[in-house]
Amino acid sequence: MKLQMKKQSRILAGRHLDSGNIAVAEGAIYAGLHGYYGYPITPSTSIMERIVKRLPNLEDPGYFLQCEDEIASITSTIGCSWTRKKAMTATSGPGFSLMQEGIGLAVMTETPLVLVDVMRGGPSTGLPTFPGQQELMQAHFGSHGDYIIPTFAPWSVQECFDLTVEAFNAAEALRTPVFLLSDQVLSSLKEKFVIPEEGALEVVNRAHPGETITWKGEEISEEYVIGMNCFGEERKAFSTGLSHDESGHVDLSAGTFSRMTNRMFSKIEKYQHLFPKAVHHRLDDAEIVIVSFGSTARSAYEAVEIARESGKKVGLFRLRTLWPFPVKELEEVTKNREVIVVEMARDQLTWPVERAILRRVYHIAYPQGVIPPPSVILGKIVEVGE
Repeated sequence: MKLQMKKQSRILAGRHLDSGNIAVAEGAIYAGLHGYYGYPITPSTSIMERIVKRLPNLEDPGYFLQCEDEIASITSTIGCSWTRKKAMTATSGPGFSLMQEGIGLAVMTETPLVLVDVMRGGPSTGLPTFPGQQELMQAHFGSHGDYIIPTFAPWSVQECFDLTVEAFNAAEALRTPVFLLSDQVLSSLKEKFVIPEEGALEVVNRAHPGETITWKGEEISEEYVIGMNCFGEERKAFSTGLSHDESGHVDLSAGTFSRMTNRMFSKIEKYQHLFPKAVHHRLDDAEIVIVSFGSTARSAYEAVEIARESGKKVGLFRLRTLWPFPVKELEEVTKNREVIVVEMARDQLTWPVERAILRRVYHIAYPQGVIPPPSVILGKIVEVGE
């Protein structure tokens, strides 16, 4: 006799105590995930394990496939999206490296998808069960060619849920791949998080050609985001990694290529004000600004609170959107103030910060497989203050 599993609700509304990876999985399901194509790799695997338990058993079931490797994962995710289904994959470190060619294809074909990279220490196999933030530049420059992929960074289990929903909305509204950069600490850290009732959060669905998408109250112009003919629909769909015109047909002329790439950049830049904003903490009267993101910012936050108790005027600028980098906002916040960059990498966050504010900054590089403790950050605050 064939056993029938009880169908599950898509939205598990309420308060939960669980890990960042579980929150990512539930955020994807809340946003309407239909297809997940993954390959197990520490520390992202529990996202896939949660998805396989939930997605095929929903009242409106989706599909899960464990692929033979990360190359198959990203290309299968692209294929799923071209059937007008919301698609996602997740990986870590070496898997992210293997996906880069497929990521370039997703950019060139303007394929909406979400890719979660749970960062760990590298290079190579490196530190599979310890955190790192050494893929910031890979998220920006990993594949060849010129492009920009919206990249969001949570610092808590709640934000793992929230920013996953944001990532799907950005992907669908702007017809682009979107990255979520988590890390090993957040992957297994257990905290309370809340899943809102169905309908409480905006969920953006993909437009057909001629339809208008509204995202956060703003209409997305088809001048920048061209409606997507998907496979199996009444209108024929054309998709290629070659230079192509607005309909998807191959056109290798310089004018077409320039127009295509300029539009793909412009659509991200035009709507980047809709991406998750940086969080300002204690910045009103700060003389020193700490810039950080992800789990490292949790330690920086604690250091700021301790320093404030001893009378030091220091604040935190916590990035939630890493790319496009918030140049103008950071430039304004750091004007006439000293800056300390804190990261679990050598110079990856320092480069865009210094490029934004056009001067050297103080730096705590901590690629040691652990979050820099508040005491280390406090020591730098004292040094800068003197």
